[in-house]
Amino acid sequence: MAATRADVARAAGVSPSTVTYVLSGQRSTSSSTRERVMRAVRELDYHPNTAARSLASPVLRTVGVLFRRQRSTIDANDLDYVDGVRRALAPSGIQVVIPVMTSSAPLIELRSLVRSGALGGVVLMDVADGDDREAMLLEEKVPTVLIGSSDRAGGAPGIDADFAQMARAGVEHLSGLGHRRIVALMRETASDDAHARQDQARELLRAAQELGVEVLVRQVPEAALAGAEILGAGGLIEGCSAVLSNNPAAVVGLACAAQAHGLSVPADLSVLTLGITQGSGRHGEAFSELSVDRESMGAEAGSLLLRCLRGEPDQAQHRGLMPAVLTDRGSTARCRS
Repeated sequence: MAATRADVARAAGVSPSTVTYVLSGQRSTSSSTRERVMRAVRELDYHPNTAARSLASPVLRTVGVLFRRQRSTIDANDLDYVDGVRRALAPSGIQVVIPVMTSSAPLIELRSLVRSGALGGVVLMDVADGDDREAMLLEEKVPTVLIGSSDRAGGAPGIDADFAQMARAGVEHLSGLGHRRIVALMRETASDDAHARQDQARELLRAAQELGVEVLVRQVPEAALAGAEILGAGGLIEGCSAVLSNNPAAVVGLACAAQAHGLSVPADLSVLTLGITQGSGRHGEAFSELSVDRESMGAEAGSLLLRCLRGEPDQAQHRGLMPAVLTDRGSTARCRS
């Protein structure tokens, strides 16, 4: 028997209405509550009936936030974007919901939802190659804003992290500490990867060349072993003294390997992450990071969508970039060699 909202509520230790608030974005909830609810959703393989049912109110105008690649599960961290979108739209009486596509043909399901009049606008997350949602929404004349970018000619306006600035800032930070050889531990890119990730390694190399620093790019799977393999008893591979990474699993593996070899961060190697959502991992690791504020980016997207809904001129081709900021958690230090 399929799991129900009540089942999720019991598993998460919350009320059924709280489950609705978390999944629909109707109200702000604490991060711990969101995490418990989303864990229960994943464990029970719960799927809300349809987005259209939650959008049935004829009074409230409604905007949907569609997550990456039409996933049927939701990453709790992505709800920060939803909170930002809601913050921008709530004063105008616009409800923000999270449609979850549950059929084997999500594009058809989304088109049906749009044609039902349930969505007055859409915030679309990280469009990837082969993702036809953006083109379909524009074809149906649904006001649409991207968080990320698609590089589609005549595509929807959007807001994205400034990955070139992020890469440069990372290299500048480490080179300013005297690191001349840096290994960039990057996620493998694939044809269906979000565009936001595909060019970061190239930007790192460009910044390194301009700053006179050597960066060795290693594109590896999202696995702890991939991070462990770049570290030995004598330190990092090929005489590198610092790591830049956008690969969270590999960074955890790196931390475990450093501990196993008796190496200390940052005394023996510096670690700086790029755009990784941080928290204290199982081994207590917490690395300095360059990242954008997800809620602020969501608010920017919501404000842009509101201007589009109002028909303000010059919004159709707007492409905003949000700079990354450094959060220093003490995992980088001056190079000793």
